[in-house]
Amino acid sequence: MNRVGVLVLGGSFAGLTVALELKRRLGRRVAVTVVEPEGNFLFRPSLHWLAVGWRRERQLSIPLGKILGPAGIRWVRARAAEIHAEAADVGLEDGSVLPYDHLVIATGPHLDFGAVPGLGENAHHVMDLEGATATGAAWRAYLEGGGGPLVIGAVQGVSCFGPAYEFCFLADHVLRRAGIRHHSPIRFVTSEPFVGHMGLGGVGNSRRMFEDEMDKRDIRWEANGTVAEVTSGGVKLGNGEELPAKFSLFVPSFRGVDVVMRSGLGNPKGWIGVDGAYRHPKHQNVYAAGVAVALPPRETTPVPTAPPKTGYMAEGMARMVAGNIAATVLGRPLTESQPAELDIVCIADMGREAAFMYSTQVLAPRNHVYVKKARWAHRLKELFERYYMVKLGHRASAWDGLERALLAKTFGRLGI
Repeated sequence: MNRVGVLVLGGSFAGLTVALELKRRLGRRVAVTVVEPEGNFLFRPSLHWLAVGWRRERQLSIPLGKILGPAGIRWVRARAAEIHAEAADVGLEDGSVLPYDHLVIATGPHLDFGAVPGLGENAHHVMDLEGATATGAAWRAYLEGGGGPLVIGAVQGVSCFGPAYEFCFLADHVLRRAGIRHHSPIRFVTSEPFVGHMGLGGVGNSRRMFEDEMDKRDIRWEANGTVAEVTSGGVKLGNGEELPAKFSLFVPSFRGVDVVMRSGLGNPKGWIGVDGAYRHPKHQNVYAAGVAVALPPRETTPVPTAPPKTGYMAEGMARMVAGNIAATVLGRPLTESQPAELDIVCIADMGREAAFMYSTQVLAPRNHVYVKKARWAHRLKELFERYYMVKLGHRASAWDGLERALLAKTFGRLGI
Protein backbone atom coordinates (compact mmCIF):
# COMPACT_ATOMS: atom_id res chain seq x y z
CA MET A 1 0.00 0.00 0.00
CA ASN A 2 1.38 3.39 -1.03
CA ARG A 3 1.08 5.68 1.92
CA VAL A 4 0.36 9.38 1.55
CA GLY A 5 3.22 11.51 2.85
CA VAL A 6 2.32 14.48 5.04
CA LEU A 7 5.07 16.82 6.19
CA VAL A 8 4.28 19.06 9.19
CA LEU A 9 6.52 22.03 9.94
CA GLY A 10 6.21 22.85 13.64
CA GLY A 11 5.77 20.85 16.85
CA SER A 12 3.55 23.01 19.04
CA PHE A 13 -0.24 23.16 19.47
CA ALA A 14 -1.20 23.25 15.78
CA GLY A 15 1.54 20.98 14.44
CA LEU A 16 1.08 18.22 16.99
CA THR A 17 -2.70 18.33 16.68
CA VAL A 18 -2.49 17.89 12.90
CA ALA A 19 0.01 15.03 13.19
CA LEU A 20 -1.84 13.09 15.89
CA GLU A 21 -5.25 13.66 14.34
CA LEU A 22 -4.07 12.45 10.93
CA LYS A 23 -2.74 9.21 12.41
CA ARG A 24 -6.01 8.74 14.30
CA ARG A 25 -8.08 9.26 11.16
CA LEU A 26 -5.93 7.48 8.57
CA GLY A 27 -3.68 5.06 10.45
CA ARG A 28 -1.29 3.23 8.13
CA ARG A 29 -2.62 5.04 5.06
CA VAL A 30 -0.56 8.09 5.98
CA ALA A 31 3.13 8.62 6.74
CA VAL A 32 3.44 11.72 8.93
CA THR A 33 6.74 13.51 9.51
CA VAL A 34 7.09 16.41 11.93
CA VAL A 35 10.01 18.82 11.46
CA GLU A 36 10.75 20.65 14.71
CA PRO A 37 14.16 21.86 15.97
CA GLU A 38 13.13 22.00 19.64
CA GLY A 39 13.35 18.83 21.72
CA ASN A 40 10.19 19.34 23.78
CA PHE A 41 6.62 20.44 23.48
CA LEU A 42 6.22 23.50 25.71
CA PHE A 43 2.95 24.65 27.27
CA ARG A 44 3.53 28.34 26.60
CA PRO A 45 0.33 29.72 28.22
CA SER A 46 1.87 29.05 31.66
CA LEU A 47 5.26 30.68 31.11
CA HIS A 48 4.29 33.74 33.18
CA TRP A 49 3.88 31.37 36.13
CA LEU A 50 7.31 29.87 35.46
CA ALA A 51 8.82 33.38 35.49
CA VAL A 52 7.56 34.10 39.02
CA GLY A 53 8.44 30.65 40.34
CA TRP A 54 4.97 29.12 40.35
CA ARG A 55 5.96 26.43 37.83
CA ARG A 56 9.06 24.46 36.88
CA GLU A 57 10.16 23.60 33.38
CA ARG A 58 9.46 19.89 33.84
CA GLN A 59 5.80 20.68 34.59
CA LEU A 60 5.35 22.46 31.27
CA SER A 61 7.33 20.34 28.82
CA ILE A 62 7.16 16.86 27.29
CA PRO A 63 9.89 15.33 25.10
CA LEU A 64 8.62 15.19 21.53
CA GLY A 65 10.06 11.72 21.12
CA LYS A 66 7.69 10.42 23.80
CA ILE A 67 4.72 11.91 21.98
CA LEU A 68 5.50 11.19 18.34
CA GLY A 69 7.46 7.93 18.30
CA PRO A 70 4.85 5.73 20.01
CA ALA A 71 2.17 7.29 17.78
CA GLY A 72 3.99 6.11 14.67
CA ILE A 73 4.99 9.61 13.60
CA ARG A 74 8.51 10.37 12.39
CA TRP A 75 10.22 13.32 14.06
CA VAL A 76 13.06 15.13 12.31
CA ARG A 77 14.85 17.39 14.78
CA ALA A 78 15.96 20.08 12.35
CA ARG A 79 15.08 23.52 11.07
CA ALA A 80 13.48 23.97 7.68
CA ALA A 81 15.49 26.25 5.39
CA GLU A 82 13.57 26.30 2.09
CA ILE A 83 10.06 25.43 0.96
CA HIS A 84 9.86 24.44 -2.71
CA ALA A 85 6.12 24.40 -3.35
CA GLU A 86 6.44 23.71 -7.07
CA ALA A 87 8.69 20.70 -6.45
CA ALA A 88 6.70 19.63 -3.34
CA ASP A 89 9.69 19.32 -1.04
CA VAL A 90 11.33 21.11 1.89
CA GLY A 91 15.05 21.68 2.26
CA LEU A 92 16.55 21.49 5.75
CA GLU A 93 19.47 23.50 7.09
CA ASP A 94 21.74 20.43 6.92
CA GLY A 95 21.19 20.23 3.16
CA SER A 96 18.82 17.25 3.16
CA VAL A 97 15.48 17.39 1.36
CA LEU A 98 12.11 15.99 2.46
CA PRO A 99 9.43 15.40 -0.21
CA TYR A 100 5.73 15.54 0.57
CA ASP A 101 2.30 14.91 -0.86
CA HIS A 102 0.77 17.40 1.55
CA LEU A 103 2.57 20.11 3.51
CA VAL A 104 1.25 21.69 6.72
CA ILE A 105 2.90 24.95 7.84
CA ALA A 106 2.41 25.30 11.60
CA THR A 107 5.63 27.13 12.35
CA GLY A 108 4.40 29.73 14.84
CA PRO A 109 5.95 33.21 14.98
CA HIS A 110 9.37 34.79 14.84
CA LEU A 111 9.76 37.16 17.82
CA ASP A 112 10.85 40.41 16.22
CA PHE A 113 12.92 42.03 18.99
CA GLY A 114 14.81 44.08 16.42
CA ALA A 115 11.69 46.12 15.62
CA VAL A 116 12.28 48.35 18.70
CA PRO A 117 15.77 49.55 19.70
CA GLY A 118 16.92 48.00 22.96
CA LEU A 119 13.92 45.68 23.29
CA GLY A 120 15.89 42.46 23.09
CA GLU A 121 18.74 43.68 25.29
CA ASN A 122 16.94 45.62 28.03
CA ALA A 123 13.38 44.28 28.34
CA HIS A 124 12.20 40.88 29.53
CA HIS A 125 9.54 38.61 28.03
CA VAL A 126 7.70 35.35 28.64
CA MET A 127 7.16 34.23 25.05
CA ASP A 128 9.50 31.23 25.06
CA LEU A 129 11.35 29.08 27.59
CA GLU A 130 14.65 30.95 27.31
CA GLY A 131 12.93 34.29 27.80
CA ALA A 132 10.77 33.12 30.70
CA THR A 133 13.76 31.54 32.45
CA ALA A 134 15.83 34.71 32.11
CA THR A 135 12.85 36.77 33.24
CA GLY A 136 12.55 34.56 36.31
CA ALA A 137 16.13 35.25 37.34
CA ALA A 138 15.69 38.99 36.80
CA TRP A 139 12.39 38.97 38.70
CA ARG A 140 13.97 37.30 41.74
CA ALA A 141 16.75 39.89 41.73
CA TYR A 142 14.17 42.65 41.40
CA LEU A 143 12.22 41.40 44.43
CA GLU A 144 15.39 40.95 46.49
CA GLY A 145 16.28 44.54 45.65
CA GLY A 146 13.05 45.80 47.17
CA GLY A 147 11.11 46.48 43.98
CA GLY A 148 10.93 49.74 42.07
CA PRO A 149 9.09 51.13 39.03
CA LEU A 150 7.85 48.61 36.47
CA VAL A 151 6.83 49.16 32.84
CA ILE A 152 4.91 46.28 31.28
CA GLY A 153 3.09 46.05 27.99
CA ALA A 154 2.93 45.24 24.29
CA VAL A 155 4.84 47.18 21.64
CA GLN A 156 3.46 48.34 18.30
CA GLY A 157 2.74 45.59 15.82
CA VAL A 158 1.71 43.07 18.48
CA SER A 159 -1.24 40.77 17.91
CA CYS A 160 -0.88 38.69 21.10
CA PHE A 161 -1.67 40.93 24.07
CA GLY A 162 -2.61 38.33 26.67
CA PRO A 163 0.88 37.67 28.13
CA ALA A 164 1.34 41.39 28.85
CA TYR A 165 -1.90 41.58 30.82
CA GLU A 166 -1.19 38.33 32.65
CA PHE A 167 2.28 39.34 33.79
CA CYS A 168 1.08 42.83 34.74
CA PHE A 169 -1.67 41.53 37.03
CA LEU A 170 0.51 38.70 38.34
CA ALA A 171 3.30 41.15 39.18
CA ASP A 172 0.83 43.28 41.13
CA HIS A 173 -0.36 40.19 43.03
CA VAL A 174 3.17 38.98 43.86
CA LEU A 175 4.33 42.45 44.93
CA ARG A 176 1.37 42.81 47.30
CA ARG A 177 2.12 39.43 48.85
CA ALA A 178 5.74 40.50 49.28
CA GLY A 179 4.63 43.74 50.96
CA ILE A 180 6.50 46.01 48.52
CA ARG A 181 3.75 47.06 46.10
CA HIS A 182 3.84 50.61 47.54
CA HIS A 183 7.48 50.85 46.41
CA SER A 184 6.68 49.56 42.92
CA PRO A 185 4.52 51.75 40.65
CA ILE A 186 3.31 49.88 37.57
CA ARG A 187 2.79 51.49 34.17
CA PHE A 188 1.06 49.45 31.46
CA VAL A 189 1.80 50.49 27.87
CA THR A 190 -0.17 48.96 25.02
CA SER A 191 -0.59 49.62 21.32
CA GLU A 192 -4.30 48.82 21.61
CA PRO A 193 -6.74 51.74 21.25
CA PHE A 194 -8.05 50.84 24.72
CA VAL A 195 -7.23 48.25 27.35
CA GLY A 196 -9.19 45.07 26.79
CA HIS A 197 -9.25 45.54 23.01
CA MET A 198 -7.05 42.46 22.47
CA GLY A 199 -6.87 43.09 18.71
CA LEU A 200 -10.53 42.06 18.58
CA GLY A 201 -12.30 45.37 19.13
CA GLY A 202 -12.94 44.16 22.68
CA VAL A 203 -14.94 41.11 23.76
CA GLY A 204 -18.20 42.02 25.44
CA ASN A 205 -17.45 44.33 28.37
CA SER A 206 -13.72 43.54 28.38
CA ARG A 207 -12.84 47.25 28.17
CA ARG A 208 -14.73 48.18 31.33
CA MET A 209 -13.55 45.06 33.13
CA PHE A 210 -9.84 45.65 32.44
CA GLU A 211 -10.05 49.39 33.09
CA ASP A 212 -11.81 48.77 36.41
CA GLU A 213 -9.30 46.10 37.37
CA MET A 214 -6.36 48.37 36.64
CA ASP A 215 -7.96 51.22 38.56
CA LYS A 216 -8.58 48.93 41.52
CA ARG A 217 -4.96 47.79 41.50
CA ASP A 218 -3.59 51.32 40.95
CA ILE A 219 -2.03 50.45 37.61
CA ARG A 220 -1.68 53.40 35.21
CA TRP A 221 -2.10 52.61 31.54
CA GLU A 222 -1.17 54.17 28.23
CA ALA A 223 -3.33 53.11 25.25
CA ASN A 224 -2.36 53.81 21.63
CA GLY A 225 1.17 53.66 22.99
CA THR A 226 4.28 53.14 20.93
CA VAL A 227 7.73 52.33 22.26
CA ALA A 228 10.63 54.24 20.71
CA GLU A 229 13.40 52.63 22.74
CA VAL A 230 14.02 50.49 25.81
CA THR A 231 17.10 51.38 27.85
CA SER A 232 18.66 49.81 30.91
CA GLY A 233 16.95 52.40 33.09
CA GLY A 234 13.62 53.02 31.42
CA VAL A 235 11.33 53.13 28.41
CA LYS A 236 11.07 55.95 25.88
CA LEU A 237 7.61 56.24 24.35
CA GLY A 238 6.82 57.45 20.87
CA ASN A 239 5.18 60.59 22.28
CA GLY A 240 8.48 61.61 23.87
CA GLU A 241 7.63 60.60 27.44
CA GLU A 242 10.34 58.73 29.32
CA LEU A 243 9.29 56.21 31.94
CA PRO A 244 11.78 55.09 34.60
CA ALA A 245 11.92 51.33 35.04
CA LYS A 246 13.85 49.06 37.31
CA PHE A 247 12.13 46.15 35.58
CA SER A 248 10.47 46.17 32.16
CA LEU A 249 8.67 43.43 30.26
CA PHE A 250 7.12 43.63 26.80
CA VAL A 251 5.49 41.35 24.29
CA PRO A 252 7.44 41.84 21.03
CA SER A 253 5.82 42.04 17.62
CA PHE A 254 5.51 38.89 15.54
CA ARG A 255 6.35 38.09 11.96
CA GLY A 256 6.52 34.87 10.01
CA VAL A 257 9.51 32.59 10.51
CA ASP A 258 12.44 32.88 8.13
CA VAL A 259 11.61 29.83 6.03
CA VAL A 260 8.13 31.19 5.26
CA MET A 261 9.46 34.70 4.60
CA ARG A 262 11.88 33.25 2.03
CA SER A 263 9.29 30.96 0.45
CA GLY A 264 7.10 33.64 -1.11
CA LEU A 265 4.02 31.79 0.15
CA GLY A 266 3.06 34.47 2.68
CA ASN A 267 2.27 38.17 2.80
CA PRO A 268 4.95 40.80 3.58
CA LYS A 269 4.72 39.92 7.29
CA GLY A 270 5.20 36.24 6.54
CA TRP A 271 1.61 35.14 7.30
CA ILE A 272 -0.09 32.72 4.94
CA GLY A 273 -3.44 33.49 3.40
CA VAL A 274 -5.72 30.45 3.18
CA ASP A 275 -9.03 29.49 1.61
CA GLY A 276 -11.95 28.03 3.53
CA ALA A 277 -10.25 24.63 3.68
CA TYR A 278 -7.03 26.20 5.10
CA ARG A 279 -5.17 25.59 1.84
CA HIS A 280 -2.83 28.01 0.16
CA PRO A 281 -4.81 29.65 -2.68
CA LYS A 282 -2.21 28.73 -5.31
CA HIS A 283 -0.80 25.47 -3.95
CA GLN A 284 -3.73 23.28 -2.94
CA ASN A 285 -1.54 20.67 -1.23
CA VAL A 286 -0.05 23.30 1.12
CA TYR A 287 -2.01 24.01 4.29
CA ALA A 288 -1.44 26.37 7.21
CA ALA A 289 -2.65 26.35 10.81
CA GLY A 290 -2.09 28.35 13.98
CA VAL A 291 -0.08 31.55 14.19
CA ALA A 292 1.19 31.11 10.61
CA VAL A 293 -2.29 31.89 9.21
CA ALA A 294 -3.04 35.46 8.08
CA LEU A 295 -6.08 36.96 9.81
CA PRO A 296 -7.63 40.27 8.72
CA PRO A 297 -7.60 43.11 11.27
CA ARG A 298 -10.82 43.72 13.17
CA GLU A 299 -10.72 47.43 12.34
CA THR A 300 -8.34 50.24 11.52
CA THR A 301 -6.76 51.47 14.75
CA PRO A 302 -4.43 54.44 15.40
CA VAL A 303 -1.62 51.99 16.06
CA PRO A 304 -2.19 48.90 13.85
CA THR A 305 -3.36 45.79 15.68
CA ALA A 306 -4.42 42.35 14.48
CA PRO A 307 -6.47 39.50 15.97
CA PRO A 308 -4.57 37.11 18.23
CA LYS A 309 -4.18 33.42 17.45
CA THR A 310 -4.64 31.52 20.69
CA GLY A 311 -3.82 27.88 21.34
CA TYR A 312 -7.54 27.12 21.27
CA MET A 313 -7.87 28.74 17.84
CA ALA A 314 -4.72 26.97 16.61
CA GLU A 315 -6.17 23.59 17.55
CA GLY A 316 -9.42 24.44 15.78
CA MET A 317 -7.51 25.27 12.60
CA ALA A 318 -5.39 22.14 12.97
CA ARG A 319 -8.39 19.85 13.27
CA MET A 320 -9.84 21.44 10.14
CA VAL A 321 -6.56 20.85 8.27
CA ALA A 322 -6.30 17.22 9.41
CA GLY A 323 -9.92 16.59 8.49
CA ASN A 324 -9.48 18.01 5.00
CA ILE A 325 -6.27 16.11 4.29
CA ALA A 326 -8.04 12.94 5.42
CA ALA A 327 -11.03 13.80 3.23
CA THR A 328 -8.72 14.27 0.23
CA VAL A 329 -7.07 10.89 0.83
CA LEU A 330 -10.45 9.16 1.24
CA GLY A 331 -12.07 10.95 -1.69
CA ARG A 332 -14.63 12.76 0.43
CA PRO A 333 -15.86 16.39 0.29
CA LEU A 334 -13.81 19.02 2.10
CA THR A 335 -15.11 21.06 5.01
CA GLU A 336 -14.78 24.81 4.64
CA SER A 337 -14.86 27.55 7.27
CA GLN A 338 -13.14 30.92 7.42
CA PRO A 339 -10.58 31.57 10.20
CA ALA A 340 -12.62 34.60 11.32
CA GLU A 341 -15.51 32.22 12.11
CA LEU A 342 -13.55 30.39 14.83
CA ASP A 343 -14.73 30.59 18.42
CA ILE A 344 -12.55 32.35 20.98
CA VAL A 345 -11.87 30.93 24.44
CA CYS A 346 -9.34 32.89 26.48
CA ILE A 347 -8.47 32.79 30.17
CA ALA A 348 -6.31 35.76 31.20
CA ASP A 349 -4.72 35.06 34.57
CA MET A 350 -4.73 37.74 37.29
CA GLY A 351 -2.98 35.99 40.17
CA ARG A 352 -5.73 34.67 42.42
CA GLU A 353 -8.41 35.36 39.81
CA ALA A 354 -8.68 35.26 36.04
CA ALA A 355 -10.77 36.76 33.26
CA PHE A 356 -12.70 34.16 31.30
CA MET A 357 -13.64 35.35 27.81
CA TYR A 358 -15.66 33.43 25.27
CA SER A 359 -17.19 34.48 21.99
CA THR A 360 -18.37 32.95 18.77
CA GLN A 361 -16.53 34.38 15.79
CA VAL A 362 -13.21 36.21 15.95
CA LEU A 363 -14.69 39.37 14.46
CA ALA A 364 -17.81 41.24 15.53
CA PRO A 365 -20.77 41.08 15.33
CA ARG A 366 -20.85 37.86 17.32
CA ASN A 367 -23.71 35.51 18.16
CA HIS A 368 -22.64 34.83 21.76
CA VAL A 369 -20.26 36.58 24.14
CA TYR A 370 -19.44 35.81 27.77
CA VAL A 371 -16.91 37.70 29.91
CA LYS A 372 -16.39 37.10 33.64
CA LYS A 373 -13.65 37.73 36.21
CA ALA A 374 -13.66 35.12 38.96
CA ARG A 375 -11.53 32.83 41.11
CA TRP A 376 -13.01 29.79 39.40
CA ALA A 377 -11.56 31.06 36.11
CA HIS A 378 -8.05 30.99 37.61
CA ARG A 379 -8.68 27.45 38.79
CA LEU A 380 -10.02 26.52 35.36
CA LYS A 381 -6.79 27.75 33.75
CA GLU A 382 -4.76 25.57 36.14
CA LEU A 383 -6.94 22.55 35.47
CA PHE A 384 -6.72 22.97 31.71
CA GLU A 385 -2.92 23.11 31.89
CA ARG A 386 -2.81 19.82 33.77
CA TYR A 387 -5.43 18.21 31.55
CA TYR A 388 -3.65 19.22 28.36
CA MET A 389 -0.28 17.93 29.51
CA VAL A 390 -1.82 14.57 30.46
CA LYS A 391 -3.71 14.40 27.16
CA LEU A 392 -0.64 15.14 25.08
CA GLY A 393 1.47 12.78 27.15
CA HIS A 394 -0.97 10.04 26.14
CA ARG A 395 -0.79 11.15 22.47
CA ALA A 396 -4.56 11.57 22.57
CA SER A 397 -5.83 14.07 20.04
CA ALA A 398 -8.92 11.87 20.10
CA TRP A 399 -9.88 13.47 23.40
CA ASP A 400 -11.27 16.34 21.35
CA GLY A 401 -14.75 14.96 21.95
CA LEU A 402 -14.14 15.00 25.70
CA GLU A 403 -12.92 18.59 25.47
CA ARG A 404 -16.05 19.63 23.62
CA ALA A 405 -18.21 17.85 26.20
CA LEU A 406 -16.40 19.56 29.09
CA LEU A 407 -16.68 22.95 27.39
CA ALA A 408 -20.37 22.37 26.69
CA LYS A 409 -20.95 21.48 30.34
CA THR A 410 -18.99 24.53 31.52
CA PHE A 411 -20.77 26.84 29.12
CA GLY A 412 -24.13 25.37 30.12
CA ARG A 413 -23.48 26.16 33.78
CA LEU A 414 -22.47 29.69 32.80
CA GLY A 415 -25.62 30.15 30.77
CA ILE A 416 -23.79 30.56 27.46
